[in-house]
Amino acid sequence: MATERALDGIKGVVFDMDGTLIISPLDFGQIRSESGVPRGQPILEFIRQAPEPHQRRVQAVLDKHERRAAQECTLRDGAKEVLQELGRRGFKVALLTRNSAQSVRIVLKRFGLRFDCWVSREHAEPKPSPVPVLRIADELALAPEELLVVGDYVFDVQAGHAAGARAAFLKTDIGVEPPPETDVVLSGLPELLDLLTEAPG
Repeated sequence: MATERALDGIKGVVFDMDGTLIISPLDFGQIRSESGVPRGQPILEFIRQAPEPHQRRVQAVLDKHERRAAQECTLRDGAKEVLQELGRRGFKVALLTRNSAQSVRIVLKRFGLRFDCWVSREHAEPKPSPVPVLRIADELALAPEELLVVGDYVFDVQAGHAAGARAAFLKTDIGVEPPPETDVVLSGLPELLDLLTEAPG
């Protein structure tokens, strides 16, 4: 499934953060338990539709857990090297996460990661909406079809495809299977370097 031809014309790569670039200790079950979010309901979507007092309570719990996770997470093998090499080869690199801007800043500072742009949930409607992918395309001055969205969850693939981008699914030890519409399946981030050899002019 992972073929160079599947990625013809790619000029920019948009990375998910949690699970893709970092291995995070975030426990969504614990967050739901502490905040009263029903099992199986995405937390950000619950916050948007809950009454305001409950919104604030859930947001406070989520912020606490995300901040700690950003301070305790580890960098996935090869992540920094892949980002640096893609930049050297002429690709634009961006970060797109449902996490908070505060968490992003902590992670970038801890690991010395650099992106041409990044978008957190404060900047645009979160994945699986195509809106943040379209915002990144605009900031990078690229067409959506010139972007590859890389992530470890179905929301990454859905957001990318809804925006007109292509999507690479990173298989991890949490056991989530790639959706059938995925363009490329990766078993490790360094595989990107075999598929994206040089950005088109």
